[in-house]
Amino acid sequence: MTKLNIHHIARIEGHGNVAIDVKDNEVKDIFMEIIEPTRVFEAMMRGRRFDEVSHISSRICGICSPNHFVTNLIAVEDALGIKVSERTKKLRQLLVHGSYLQNHASALYIFAAPDFVGLPSFVPLAESAPEIVRRALRLKKLGNDLCTLIGGRPVHPITPTVGGFTDDVSAEALRHLSEQLFEAVADAAATVELFGEIVPQHFDTQGELVALHEIDLYATVSGQITALDAGWSKPVSEYPNIIKEKVVEHSNSKHSFIDGKTFMTGPLARVNVSWDQLLPSARVVASKIGLRPVNRNIFSAHACRAIELVDAAERCATLADELSLESGSVAPKPFKVKAGTGYGASEAPRGTLYHSVTIDSDGMVTAADVVTPTAQNLANLALDLQRFSPTVVEKGEDEFKKSVEMLVRCYDPCMSCAVH
Repeated sequence: MTKLNIHHIARIEGHGNVAIDVKDNEVKDIFMEIIEPTRVFEAMMRGRRFDEVSHISSRICGICSPNHFVTNLIAVEDALGIKVSERTKKLRQLLVHGSYLQNHASALYIFAAPDFVGLPSFVPLAESAPEIVRRALRLKKLGNDLCTLIGGRPVHPITPTVGGFTDDVSAEALRHLSEQLFEAVADAAATVELFGEIVPQHFDTQGELVALHEIDLYATVSGQITALDAGWSKPVSEYPNIIKEKVVEHSNSKHSFIDGKTFMTGPLARVNVSWDQLLPSARVVASKIGLRPVNRNIFSAHACRAIELVDAAERCATLADELSLESGSVAPKPFKVKAGTGYGASEAPRGTLYHSVTIDSDGMVTAADVVTPTAQNLANLALDLQRFSPTVVEKGEDEFKKSVEMLVRCYDPCMSCAVH
């Protein structure tokens, strides 16, 4: 029996290993070890005031901190019965999409691209493909700028608050942002073309595809939990009954199941579930590379990220332009503190994110729950590894390990978030 261990998989967020047992060129066992220590964020939120916990939860992740902040705010507002203005909702959409631009640019160009050109990291691309590097940095910077404008800084926002924002954005700043975003559509479309040409393999995941869904909008900060294969949609408040988490011996992160089965969330799931809600420009570039629903090829996840870049850039450009012409307030309206439990969800770059909080009559949080995208994906990733690894084991050890790592990076996992 040969034991192959891939320690600290490169170009992912956080630390994770893959342990593999091979005998006579046959994979006997393969599993992923999440070795990050537990970070007990839910415990940190207990005993804090309702208006503090969103700031705490945003520290779960430095990339999708806007998603944690906004999702937690939605849960707090749900518990307190607070309704926010339409302008607040739109600004929150912009903030969440900013994390898409940041994360997808990093995941595609910095984490994934070296796999396809035989390089160990992103840095050598600066010499061999400088224009690709410049494109990546433009998209990443634009995401940072968007988050800074709406949230007050590029990570861990400071302007969102319970019921609205502490500060609005000027019409002039929104118009300038809109112009930048419209210019970025070309970079996003070029990204789709690039990653549509380099789908390295075809391997269909068997897990259920799950995402938030709305009838008339590509869901980001609202919608119902929707399972594509099972054909159901349910309110976000039911997520604790839908998603069942299980402790596994080899990992510090739990595995998640729906109806006893593994499932996948993230760009591949979203594009399949909400294909009709993508902007026409995003559907056109997707069709040009032959990507249409239902596509279960896990290696198409990168192309789906690129498609979301096109959608996010144009959608945010239009939204910013509309907001520059509209009046309205983002100031929180007066409300009374009361006891209750609230639920929130958003589509983070890596997939659907859930928060719930329970607040007592004094405004103190007595219970909190967070279910991150990576924690939901790990069981399905494990199943994909078990099914995929036998198909590449005969390539030789180096190529075998490379193929396994490439599949892991298709999920763009964040191990630090998974052990929140």
